[in-house]
Amino acid sequence: MGYPASDYLPAVLRGAAEAQDYVYILGLREDPDRESWSLVFQECGEPDEQDRALGLDTYWNGAGVDSQRGCHGGVVECEIRASEQPTLPKMPPSDMSQLRLVLAEQAAATLRLPTEVCFTLRLPDNQLQMVKRGLVRVLNSGRPDATPRLLRM
Repeated sequence: MGYPASDYLPAVLRGAAEAQDYVYILGLREDPDRESWSLVFQECGEPDEQDRALGLDTYWNGAGVDSQRGCHGGVVECEIRASEQPTLPKMPPSDMSQLRLVLAEQAAATLRLPTEVCFTLRLPDNQLQMVKRGLVRVLNSGRPDATPRLLRM
């Protein structure tokens, strides 16, 4: 596939999609037109006693090519903010957003991400708005003590 290493981390995410089956799922991809690195957030379903006992009663995050590494919870902070506008070439504001995540140490280790990571979002405005709504929905699902201390869109 041409990825430099198993811990490859893209700087820019260029595609986003959502799905609703048993639970709501939000995905962001490095390249929307081919298999590529992705970041996935899945809403918590209806947990049973076993889920609660195992700590699986909250949202799920995945990262990597086809999101092969995943964990429940672990997002400490999540925000989308406007990037500083470059001088040239001037880009539309929706093309200049940053997704910033702060992860708990265990979640970062499982996902093979730094505890603080930023991605540039190069998304059309409708996808950017979908990502904002989706992150709020997913990260507020499940056990209250697993929700991020900062969730700013």
